[in-house]
Amino acid sequence: MIKVMNTPLFSIIVPIYNVEKYLSKCLESISNQTFKDFEAILVIDGSKDKSEEIATGFAKKDNRYKVINQSNSGQGLARTTGVNNSIGKYIICVDSDDYIDIDYLEKINNILIKNNYPEVVCLNHQENDSKTITHPYFDNRLLNKEEIVKLIYPNVLRDSHYTYFTPTVWAKAIKRELFKKYTIENRIDVGEDGALIVPIITNINSLYLSKEVGYHYRVSEGSTINVKKPRKYQDIYNISTHLNKHLDLTKYDFKMQLYRYIAHLSFNCSITQFYSDKSLKEIKKIILDNLSNPIILEAINNIDAKGIKGKLMRYALKHKSIFLMKIYSKIM
Repeated sequence: MIKVMNTPLFSIIVPIYNVEKYLSKCLESISNQTFKDFEAILVIDGSKDKSEEIATGFAKKDNRYKVINQSNSGQGLARTTGVNNSIGKYIICVDSDDYIDIDYLEKINNILIKNNYPEVVCLNHQENDSKTITHPYFDNRLLNKEEIVKLIYPNVLRDSHYTYFTPTVWAKAIKRELFKKYTIENRIDVGEDGALIVPIITNINSLYLSKEVGYHYRVSEGSTINVKKPRKYQDIYNISTHLNKHLDLTKYDFKMQLYRYIAHLSFNCSITQFYSDKSLKEIKKIILDNLSNPIILEAINNIDAKGIKGKLMRYALKHKSIFLMKIYSKIM
């Protein structure tokens, strides 16, 4: 049995919910790391399949694993539970249906040593073992505060073309005190990663952007963003509350970016309402009621847009065009 040091360098957080099909591969990829100084916090988030049994089996063989049970609260709050029970210097998130290369932690450790332990390290990733996602400015460089402001701030949430900095919590290493400071406090099913990452990125002085690829992201039909069911407007309200609390909207153009972000989320949420079995009349009422909410309405009334997609979205929201939203739902 491998023993973890008193204060490991890494705490790996794995939120787990009904993922028995992929969990063993995920946990094996963690166990087999060439770099051994880590703990793994496995948060069973009300899972109803054999996921807990699989996780417990790994914990019995390796005392670096800790299994925590909680009622189903969503991935963001499961990560919060994991972080609150962690002791590592850096947090690394691995989704339970994904996996990491055998030298993933070793690559990150080497980056930390060579660059005087930056607060956040971002890496590229691979989707479904084939498509490698590379970011144009991830070219093995360490950014100071001035460089972060210049390169990352202009689209940390959304720029006028509605492009944005990679918001994922996975494929990153984040100092634990930072992660803990900005953890999610309310359930958010879609957008929880961005709600956490944006305050972190806008409150750091050192950021390393790596070309390295060691994280394997699984895009499955069961993924939250791919399931064709209505999303919850409550997610938007919770995201807005979190970002208003942790983001200084008087600086740079963050307020406009937040307007764009809320509008973008609202549009995406609206078009998913057509995936329900409700009547068109019921769907229309849900959409119109929520687009009249002060948080969303303020965003809609203030957004700008460049590019065809952005302008169509802006038109549909401002004119509350249910027809255009329904057409979009067929295309997406």
